[in-house]
Amino acid sequence: MQPDASRDEANWLAAHATFSGGGEMGALMRTIDWAKTPVGSVEAWPQSLKIAVRILLQCQLPMYIAWGQEFTQFYNDAYRPILGDKHPAALGISAQETWPEIWNTIGPMWAEVWQGKSFGFDNFKLTIDRFGYPEDCYFNFSYSPVPDDAGNVAGILVTFTETTEKVLLEKRLQANANQLSRIFKHAPVGIAVLRGSDFVFEFANERYLELVGHRLVVGKSVQAALPELAGQGIYELLDVVYTTGQPYIGRIQVMLNRGQPQTIEECFFEVVYQPLPDEYDKTDSIVVVAFEVTEISNAQREAELANRAKDEFLAMLGHELRNPLAPILTALNLMRLRGISEVDKERTVIERQVHHLVGLVDDLLDVSRLARGKLTLQQEPLELAAIVAEAVEQCSPLLEQRRHNLTIGVPSTDLMIEADPRRLAQVIANLLNNAAKYTEPGGEISILAERVDSEVWLRVSDTGNGMAPELLPKVFDLFYQEQQSIERSQGGLGLGLAIVKNLVTLHGGRVSAASAGKGQGSEFSVWLPLAPQLAQSEKTLADIPAPTGQQPLRILIVDDNMDAAEVLAISLNLCGHITEVAYDGLQGLEIAQSFLPDIAVLDIGLPGMDGYELARRLRQLPALSQIRLLALSGYGQPEDRDRSRQAGFAVHLVKPVDITELSAALSAN
Repeated sequence: MQPDASRDEANWLAAHATFSGGGEMGALMRTIDWAKTPVGSVEAWPQSLKIAVRILLQCQLPMYIAWGQEFTQFYNDAYRPILGDKHPAALGISAQETWPEIWNTIGPMWAEVWQGKSFGFDNFKLTIDRFGYPEDCYFNFSYSPVPDDAGNVAGILVTFTETTEKVLLEKRLQANANQLSRIFKHAPVGIAVLRGSDFVFEFANERYLELVGHRLVVGKSVQAALPELAGQGIYELLDVVYTTGQPYIGRIQVMLNRGQPQTIEECFFEVVYQPLPDEYDKTDSIVVVAFEVTEISNAQREAELANRAKDEFLAMLGHELRNPLAPILTALNLMRLRGISEVDKERTVIERQVHHLVGLVDDLLDVSRLARGKLTLQQEPLELAAIVAEAVEQCSPLLEQRRHNLTIGVPSTDLMIEADPRRLAQVIANLLNNAAKYTEPGGEISILAERVDSEVWLRVSDTGNGMAPELLPKVFDLFYQEQQSIERSQGGLGLGLAIVKNLVTLHGGRVSAASAGKGQGSEFSVWLPLAPQLAQSEKTLADIPAPTGQQPLRILIVDDNMDAAEVLAISLNLCGHITEVAYDGLQGLEIAQSFLPDIAVLDIGLPGMDGYELARRLRQLPALSQIRLLALSGYGQPEDRDRSRQAGFAVHLVKPVDITELSAALSAN
């Protein structure tokens, strides 16, 4: 028994020394009875094998050794992932048994290694079965002979680094690059890449070459390939993009040498000059994307010329028509002064028609001036009632002729505006004439006006023909008239309402049209700003509800309309409340932290931080978690009210807000 015990102890000591410090694989190797493998017991191993195994176990790179003619395998911890589910069965058995699927590839190479030859490969493809199915894998590896103690080849050392992920990524990147190259090559817009500060063409697709007259530009600088661009600002533009690193996007106009035979052509392009930085974030090249818009530009230019010619023609026509009208009117006046009564009826007809023709000419001239931006206003402070009276006087002949009943509801005071009296009277007269023409004789026409916040709202209504819904968006278009039968035609050029819209816009106002439908009359509305001194003045005490006797509230008002916010604050102060005003969300948030309001009245459409976000952030302040929130908005549809309620607002108020309504909202629980 003693010799066997000594042999076992010697074998254990040899194994412990050989496999010590070898991580998990070293521990696993110590458990194997190597005497049952082709390499025999560890104590009998040649010193070269023991040294090779110790090196293998200490190495951090994937490595294994195939020893002897049977190619018995040893491998380290780093090699285990390469084996997949072949581990741990592969340890101590033949490599041929472990890798049957690739033995036809590696077997011949190992035979040469056995003859003393070494091999090295990068990204070598092997189809291996390591998880139960074949998989293409890539490796950087080397095969080297391992000598025994006598110097003869006794094994093969294999070092492995798997590069599968890297190779597949490179393949994907290359595939993407190839796809991009195909896209760029066949793109419907011109694409080119200019390299370096000399702007050498590195790439140009087919469409780009077509744009520059099918010239061979690749490998040449822009100056050499397209010399005719000198002095046209293109070289300088590229310099700016290259030096600043800022892209250029816009339309360029150049003279290019194109065609067969080549001739200089005026061309227009929409271009993008996009700088591309290198790894040091310095511009390395410029990508050019070009789309030709020469035909579009020429069409726009022709349209502009035609439009200018039309305006000039209208202006000329108006002036030419006025020349004969002036003496006709003078002659009619002379006839009246001379007391020629035999032709009173005829003279009245002529006068009426001449005045109608004068109105048409005036409309033509006004349209021409408006189109060319030549019409200017002579504005002054005035009461709207005086302008309405003048417009009614102008329209009286037509109203009387058609026996219309006119109702006027315009306050004589408190509707002060800044306006050109002649032009504003023209606006109201055009609306009254329009109502008179399209209302049956004996119909009802009304002109009403009132103050709404900082604006004047004027309405001209009638009981006339009305308008179909599809007509409403078009009534203010130039030269537009609703289709009418010949016997119902009311004449005119379709200019009156277009002039109304333009003149009101010049006054800083707006217009709209409404009708319940055909045969149900129409209503035209004009909104004009109040004169500044009136719009910004405080409301009188008579306009503001008396204090209700309730406890004064601390109220924060946040509205980017300064005038509206300040007037609202003044109104609430007169009701006994304490107010602070902010004009944006950040300012409101800052004021709230020191003011600690009981209630916040928030405009929903604030710039930057809107009312919803401000409400959320106010509620996040510990001292204001229970603050009562009132929404202020120009939108009052059900979905708008739902959204404000979901955002935590107690009340949704629609602009313009009546002070009585606001007071009720403040006192509600």
